[in-house]
Amino acid sequence: MDFLMIPGINNTSATFAPVIEAMPERHNCLSLDCPALDTVEDVAQALLADAPDRFVAVGHSFGGYVALAMLQLAPDRVQAVALVNSNDWADTGALAARREENAQKAEAGQFAALAEAASARAYHPDNHGRADLLAERAEGLKNYGAERYAAHQRASASRPDRGALLKDSGKPVLIVAADHDVVIPTDRQTDMAERLDARLTLIETAGHMLPAEQPAALASALAAWADSDLNQGHLT
Repeated sequence: MDFLMIPGINNTSATFAPVIEAMPERHNCLSLDCPALDTVEDVAQALLADAPDRFVAVGHSFGGYVALAMLQLAPDRVQAVALVNSNDWADTGALAARREENAQKAEAGQFAALAEAASARAYHPDNHGRADLLAERAEGLKNYGAERYAAHQRASASRPDRGALLKDSGKPVLIVAADHDVVIPTDRQTDMAERLDARLTLIETAGHMLPAEQPAALASALAAWADSDLNQGHLT
């Protein structure tokens, strides 16, 4: 089975490297960087050019918004969707306005400060300050950069609600939530899973950076889903 893993804001494809390493060898896994484009549809179209012919889309945070855009653009290619620390709704007007403000700040040279503030909220309290996570975050931010940050803030702000698309698609859906996500609150993700009648996996001792904090647990959740829902003839 082919998995395409799509990273979030302030992250690159390298964020998924430990997850891919922990996945069973029977699954083919690819992670791609999201280019600096200012709609999720444009990002999705760019990634589809390098994606497998048919694949399971695994989107972390912003990557989930891109995965849903892929589902709309190429429903025949997206076999299933896993949203990790993500959601299917649109931004409120206030949040969209704040994203545009942050995009402009990043373009004005304040990206480092914005990234530092985001990092302070990204991890479970037990994981905050872990040396391996700090090193991964620093490397990711260096390779991600202000231009991509500004573009992805604008892409997030303009995305539509795709809840009906996901529910009506007939595709298997997995929601992977962390027990301590304060960026996209855990309870809102669990409510989304119930609304979609989707499989839900809650991973302990993890925050919004779950793929970096608990890569083996995420790999286990994806593999278990593949071995049950996805290998039972549910793929279309």
